[in-house]
Amino acid sequence: KSPKSFDEWQDDAFSNVLSVTLDNTNPKRSNRVYLQSVGDELRSEEGPSAALITTGTLERVLVARLEESAVTASGVSVCGFLINSWRSINAVVSNLSGVKGKSLDPSIRESRIAALNEAQQLLVSYIGLSLQMPELFPQLGQPGQRILVSALLADASQPENPLTPLLDVLLDQLIARFKDDGLPEVIAPVFRELGLRAALPSNRSLLQPGFRIILQAVETLMAHAEIAQAIPHMPTFDPEDCDGRKMQTSTALGVFLALSAFPGSDESIVKVYYSDAPSRSRQDNDGLHNSLRTTVQFLQSSLFGIFDKLVRSGVPERNLTLQYTLRTLATNALRSGMQVDMAKVVDDGFADNLAMVWLRLSEPFTNDPHLRRVGRVDADWVTFRAVRGGGGGDDEGLDDEQHHISTYWRELTRISADKEFVDAYFDRHNLQASTVLPSFGFICDCFFTAADALHLGPISTISRYLDLLKRIGKFKDEIERIQAAPELLPPIQRVNLPAAVER
Repeated sequence: KSPKSFDEWQDDAFSNVLSVTLDNTNPKRSNRVYLQSVGDELRSEEGPSAALITTGTLERVLVARLEESAVTASGVSVCGFLINSWRSINAVVSNLSGVKGKSLDPSIRESRIAALNEAQQLLVSYIGLSLQMPELFPQLGQPGQRILVSALLADASQPENPLTPLLDVLLDQLIARFKDDGLPEVIAPVFRELGLRAALPSNRSLLQPGFRIILQAVETLMAHAEIAQAIPHMPTFDPEDCDGRKMQTSTALGVFLALSAFPGSDESIVKVYYSDAPSRSRQDNDGLHNSLRTTVQFLQSSLFGIFDKLVRSGVPERNLTLQYTLRTLATNALRSGMQVDMAKVVDDGFADNLAMVWLRLSEPFTNDPHLRRVGRVDADWVTFRAVRGGGGGDDEGLDDEQHHISTYWRELTRISADKEFVDAYFDRHNLQASTVLPSFGFICDCFFTAADALHLGPISTISRYLDLLKRIGKFKDEIERIQAAPELLPPIQRVNLPAAVER
């Protein structure tokens, strides 16, 4: 038997890894998807023996395999097929590069590996496209983002998900292919799927391990510097139509910042930790509080790690992260009001986490006992950074297109002084801005952002809780007064007094 030509080897290899065939007379390929139209086209163009799958014909074969009829026949989604084929090629390359490939002539081995690598790059391109523009492909089966997130959340030591051990390799190849060609749009669906998983009751509760696994998956993604750099550019990172409560529910980071131990975020914590608190000893209660405090510290440390990577990714990315934070604060300014509709603003857990993140980012200069770098904080930041647009560099503004940020900081300034002084202040700085543009470093950005986040977060929450305690105290005093002199009540109310007090 004569040895196979290189084209025949490619046909066998690609037919195997793609599980397709252009020849339905070959019994060895009877269980593969038959792409008759491509086979007929190649035979009519090049002759009866030309229906071979090679690097030259691979994309035509791949396009035909991704048509709805072929996807339906296979029962596997588009991205599922592409990823399975990518894994198969990866396995063949590993074999050729290892002991099994050493028996081959080096030139033959290298040419085969080169052909497989070319095929793998093509598959990576289509995997990315199926994530960027899923509407271009048949919407059948499990979408790509779910496949990737399932691999992210699986334990690499367990064989249930064969993609998990290879995930970093696939991510590196996606980065190399799409770094300058829409990487944020490739990553956005994966991040959105992680957010959907984080919102599930089993993952939202800090009493369950699910939230830790979710945050570890985010950290795995962001361990790739290019992905961390792409995240602030995702269309879901800071959508223009989001404000107020939507900054928590409809932005890429919102669902992760909303993880918390506050009762508004997780009612199960109240039931588990406080349902029988009066009957517990002081030592038991302290132990439970320490356990909960440790969990919250882990959560906020993970969130800090996410933001730290974002602000270190580059100046544009840092400014986009600042803008997201400042816009969140500006559109949730009502949190500091007296009468707050909590359904319209971010909840206490989100606000507390955001403040703690920026407080941690401020530590390099606030923890210095000599406060040597605090002198870099410049009050003119409000005029030259907060109320000006731009967002490109340290000497440009951070205002958003809807001017939420500038409006908010102008109002804060007006509250602090009379109208004439404020108008003169802004007029003077507007004239100065036309000729002199000072550069503000991250210390200044961080100081004002952290200060405002603390004001709208923990300080507002504490103020509200103190007000609640005062009202509870007054209510208790009223109950004690009534119980001390029940004869002052009308007869009907006196009969119902025990039940009313119990309630």
